[in-house]
Order: sequence, then structure tokens, then C-alpha cells
Amino acid sequence: MRNMFLFIAFMLSTAIVAQVKISGKVVTIENNPVEYAEVILFSDKSVPLINSLTNEKGEFNIEYQKGIYKLEIRQFKEILYTKNIELNSDFEAGNIPVNTTNTLETVVISKKKELIERKVDRLVFNLENTISAVGGDALEALKITPGVQVRNENITIVGKQAIRVLIDDKMLELGEEDLANFLRSIPADNIKNIEVITTPPAKYDAAGGSGLINIKLKKSQKDAWSLTLGSTYLHRSKDDEGSVTSNFMYNKNKLSLNSSLNYRNGGESFDYQDYIYFSDEFWNTKQTFNRDYKRLNGVLGIQYAATSKWAFGFQYITNLNKTKANRPAGSFVYEYHNDVPFKNITAATNSNQKPDFQSINFFNEIKLDSIGKKIILNLDYFNFSNNDSRPYRGTSEIRDPYDIQYFKGINNNMQSTNNYSAKIDLELPAKFADWSTGGKISVSNTENNIASFNSGLVDNPVTDMPQISHRFDYDEYVQALYFSANKKFKNLEVQAGLRMEATQTKSHDGNLNAVVNNDYIKLFPTINLSYSPAENSTYRFSYGKRIGRPNFSELNPNITYVTPFLSVEGNPVLRPYFVDNFELIYSYKKLESKLYYSIENNMYNQIGLPDDNTSVVRLTNRNMFNIKRYGISELYVFDTFSWWSSYTTFVLNYLTAETINIPANGVDGFYSNFSTNNDFVLNKEKTVLLNFNFQCMPVGTYGVNRLDLSSSTSLSAQYLLLNKDLKITLKANDIFKTDKMRFNSTVNGIYRDSNYYFDTQYLQLSFNYKLGSNKVSVAKRRTGNEEERVRTGV
Repeated sequence: MRNMFLFIAFMLSTAIVAQVKISGKVVTIENNPVEYAEVILFSDKSVPLINSLTNEKGEFNIEYQKGIYKLEIRQFKEILYTKNIELNSDFEAGNIPVNTTNTLETVVISKKKELIERKVDRLVFNLENTISAVGGDALEALKITPGVQVRNENITIVGKQAIRVLIDDKMLELGEEDLANFLRSIPADNIKNIEVITTPPAKYDAAGGSGLINIKLKKSQKDAWSLTLGSTYLHRSKDDEGSVTSNFMYNKNKLSLNSSLNYRNGGESFDYQDYIYFSDEFWNTKQTFNRDYKRLNGVLGIQYAATSKWAFGFQYITNLNKTKANRPAGSFVYEYHNDVPFKNITAATNSNQKPDFQSINFFNEIKLDSIGKKIILNLDYFNFSNNDSRPYRGTSEIRDPYDIQYFKGINNNMQSTNNYSAKIDLELPAKFADWSTGGKISVSNTENNIASFNSGLVDNPVTDMPQISHRFDYDEYVQALYFSANKKFKNLEVQAGLRMEATQTKSHDGNLNAVVNNDYIKLFPTINLSYSPAENSTYRFSYGKRIGRPNFSELNPNITYVTPFLSVEGNPVLRPYFVDNFELIYSYKKLESKLYYSIENNMYNQIGLPDDNTSVVRLTNRNMFNIKRYGISELYVFDTFSWWSSYTTFVLNYLTAETINIPANGVDGFYSNFSTNNDFVLNKEKTVLLNFNFQCMPVGTYGVNRLDLSSSTSLSAQYLLLNKDLKITLKANDIFKTDKMRFNSTVNGIYRDSNYYFDTQYLQLSFNYKLGSNKVSVAKRRTGNEEERVRTGV
């Protein structure tokens, strides 16, 4: 650790060598930002010394030594602005108005960003530059994002634990299953890029054990409109899916508008197989989960620039789902000396769900001066509700001597979650550093009205099901303050911050008439360093402390039965876990190498708890282990040829797990993952494209589980028509049906081996057509309820 601090001190001392900063903002006469203008600093002998491009806001920053220079701004080789300056200290040019009319009359900007960009605190995957997700949805897009893994609707950083997901900086406060359903309703064609933020700045909520994933939707350009329409047909072995998508954007004068409406109708089937070795019996349980769904997603955002310093607006998001499912299950019970089962348990569970998600955000942005000082106020409200009904029935038959017993039951759960939050951010750029500070107040209330009946095993068919009512409420209050700073030197960028979050929770279990309170205050420091000693060489170091809060459904003590011997339930006394993440990254040209280390305390996860006396398995959530990870990862981007581009990742880590509060030992071992994504251009006109994607996880361990080999191979072909505005894409996913989740564990002295398949093999045909202007820019908003919207248990 001492050597690390010496290394950081060396970088700081090397970088601070009498550098002064030149900054400003290039705007048109109408006060619109000028993007990709070239800013050049010349010596007194007209020798170019350093240059930079303005960003999407028209801003630029240049650092150089003190002296007398000429500042020049060009676009398409035309000089738009020139000024002689003397640098004795930092120079703030403010707004620089230029006339771009003549320049833009005959030139169209067509700058293509790098497929993968690395910033001081995040990796940016420019999804619009690859064809592999065309016609798919946001969940499919995450599957091909470098460093991200999606398995069984669980989204993680490869080799680490779960993270939180945001849409345009707004955190989705949903549980695992309904977060996946929400992401399935967003077309991948509407996504501009995906940001993987492993050490988020202090302005972000501290939730998310391994960090955050921020999905940025496409923006429109200034003074134009666009309409994109799409349709997709997807064929699985048992079910089909059809979808229609639309995305409209408008930006004219002071008004910006963006809206989308997307609908999916289809079905899918999941296969589960478990082998459980009790002391005197062997159980083989097979389940098939068949689900038909209808999903409607809508987004409407409006922003109005009332003055040059004041903008306000709102954003509304709705996600409506209707799901019908059936889950036939069969358990065959064997004695170890016999190959013929002596007992057969059959069950049929039906499910009807209507999860609805509504969110509205009101915002005000007030600019305090011309150099970037501003106040941003967000007021947010969201509601999640779900009427979930799950009736089940079945029989248990013993062969010799023949005997039959019956069981029947139902579980109805009406959940409603409301969240109110207010958030204020102050951005305060100054000569020494760019400062930011702010705070947030969040209030969440969750109500669960449960009505259930479980007959257990009885000798006669069940005809009457008197239900018992149960109420579970959960309230959570969070207050946060943060402070952060960002400083750029010649070769070094430093970003550091501190966030304080005070949390009060109260849960009330109506059955037990018990109230559980929890009250704590935690500090969450972050630091990101980026040092570039040469043009193609960059060192990065980051540290961040994070918290993982249970989502609201994981806290719900509601018990649902698959059979009398298999149940799923929540845990009202589940507690948050805390993670310390360390990363050291070296980038050289297109290669990025990373060393990482994390300490994860009080981790919770779902675990199967078998009882050897009753043969009952309870699936529940427990705070059950402390974990340490030591890992390396490699990311390589290949774009040497104009007809072939790819990115390849490899991850290897070693994990140690210390179990707590469970009758099982932790499993220490290696985890590895390999993936490659390749785009090929097959003709000179660049209208025939091909994509090949391969992913493989050879070995893995997590907590009490050992993970076996799994892989996935997909191919996509795309044809562009009508001046490339029409895209026709054909995709074959998981061609060899090898994307299976295999794992085993020993809990309470009982060995369990599982093999799950989630219906990822399919053939998909997509049509996508864009009309209107190619020049549009609708501003996207951050809202204040980012952390709560991932945990509604949806």
C-alpha cells in the first residue's frame, strides 16, 4: 500500500509543472453549441503547439505552459475565430460566438465514435456502431457489452456481483425479474451507448455492489425531427414473439421532445432440473416454466428553454405487463439401491401477474454564469404495483404398496410501492478544479397484501381453500449529501468525492405483529486517477465503497409453493451488504489490462435450504458470506481492417468465501470468462454486414456454488436498403443450445446438482426504418430517484 501512495504522489508531482488551463465554449450566433470544432494554440511564431476538439456542449479545455500565444478555432479548415492571448494564469474565454453558416452549407458532420471508449471513471460501449443487437432489446444489448454478464435475468459485472441499472441516469428501482422484463420492452435500436461505471462519482447513489450500468438512449440533433419504426419476429423451439417499436424525436428552437412506444407479445419456456441427494433418498425434480406475455413500454420527455439560463421540463415512463404462466413439475424419488422410483410427485402451478410501473420526473436547470456553474433540481415520483395470483395443485403417489395423497393451494400477493424523492445538484467549475455538491431526500413505502392457503398432503382431493390474510409493510427513508471535485493537469486527471447516506427502515409483519427498525449512517468515498505519460499509454487507479440494499420483494416474507416439498420465500430481516472495490488499469492503444480486488462483507443471495428429515427444500435469501476477489481482465479492440472490427475480453479471478449464518462451507476457487464480438463488412458499399459472437465460461465458483462449463454462439446478418435507412437483420442465437446454467452445492450436508436452461436459442428477423431529418438533439434528463427504482421487487 505504501508503494501505491508513493506511485500516486510521483504522478501528481510530475503532472503539476506550471500548467495553466484555457477553457471556453464555442457557440453559434443563435447561442447553440458547436460540436467538433478544432481549437488550436499557436506560438508567437505561428507554430501549432496543441489542439483539441469541442465536445457535444461546444466546450473545450487545453492545458499548456505560461507564455504569449494565438488561440484559433477552425471547422472544416475554415477559421472561425482568432485571438492573441497572454497566459499568466488560467484563462476562461467564456462563450465564443462564431458564424458557422457558410461552413455548414456544404458539409455534413459524420464523425463515428470509437466502438469502446475509456473515461476516467467508466467504459463507454457505443452500441450504435455494432449490428449484433439490432432488432433485439436492452437486455440483449447488455449481453454483448464488454465486461457485463447476463444469466438467468441476473445482470453482473463479469467475475463480480450484481450492479444497478440506469436509463439516461435514472436508476430503475426494480427487482431482478421485473427489471429484466422492463429492459426487454426497450428496443436495442433506441440505445446510443452503454456506460459501465465500476467506480461511480459521489453524485450517484451509493447502491450497486460492483457499480452502475447506465443505458443512454439515442438523442436527436438540433433543429430537426426523426421517426424510427421497427418490427421483429422471433421464433423459439416452443414459442414465438412479435414486436413493434417506434421512436420519435423533435428539437426546434426552445423545445425538445422525445417519445417512444414499444409493444411485445410472445412466449418463452424455461427448463429446470435438480438432483438432490438426501441421506436415504435421491430426488430428481424436473420443471418447465411456460410464460406468455404482453409488454407495453412508453416514454415521453419534454424540455423547454425558457431563457438562455433556465430550462425546465418533465419525463414520464410507463411499463405495463400482463403475464400468464404455468409450471408443471415432477419429482421422482429413488432409494439408492433401486433404479425405479418408489414415489412420484406431480404438480401444476399457474401464475397470473400484472406488474405496472409508472414514473414521472420534473426538473429545473438554472445556469449561474457563462462558464458552467449551474443548479439542477429534480422532483421524482414512481409507483410499482403488481397483482400476483399463483394457484397450485398436485398429487403424491407411492407405488408399492400403492398410496395417493393430494395437495392444493393458492397464493395472492398485491404489492404496491410508492417512492418520492427530491434531489439538488450544484456544479461549480472553477480555476483550480471542477467542484460539485448536492443532496437528496428519498421516501419509499411498500405494502404487501397477501392471502394464501396450503393444504399440505391430505388423503382426499381438496375442494375448499379458506385463505388466510397477511399484511407486510416496509418503509425506507434515505438522506444523502455529497461533495466531489475533478481536476485535469497536463497528463493527469483526478476525480475524488465523498458521499454520506443516512438510512432509516421500518418493517411490519402482520402475522407476527412484529416491527423491525434499522437506522445507520455510512460514508462512501471514491477516487479515480488517470495518468497518461504518452499519447497511447494510460494508467488508471480507482477505489470506491458501495452498498447493496435488498429490493422490496426480497424482503417480503410471502411464501409460494411449487410443491409441498419446494417453496420460495423472502426474508424481512435481510440486511444490506458493503463492498470495497480497487482497480488498477493500464491501457495501451487498443489493449486494456486490469488488476482488481474487492472485499464484500455480509453478502446475501438466494440459497436452497434442504431438510434431511422432511425432504423439504426452502429457497430463501440470507446474508450468508464474506467474499474476497483477486482478478485480472483483458480487453482488446481490433479495427485494423476496414472490413473487420471486433472486441475480445478475458477475465480470470480467484474467490474466497467465508460463510456466515448458514449450514454450509464456502467454496474457494477460480472463475473465468471469455467472449468475442466481431462485425464484418461483406461488400464495397457497406450494405451487407455479418456479426459473429461467442461467449464461454469454462469454470466458476460463487459463495457455496461451483459453476460448470457453459457457452453461447450467435450469428447475425444485416442488409441495408433505401440509402441505409432500412435495416433488415436475421439473427440466430445460441446456435448449439449450450447456454445452460449448471451448478452444484452442499448445504446442511446435502448435495444438490442443478441444470437450468432459459430458452436462449432462437431465430430472429427484424425490420427497422428511419425517416425524417438526420440532424436532431433531444436532451436527456437525470432524475433524483435513481437508487430506489431498482428495488421495487418488480
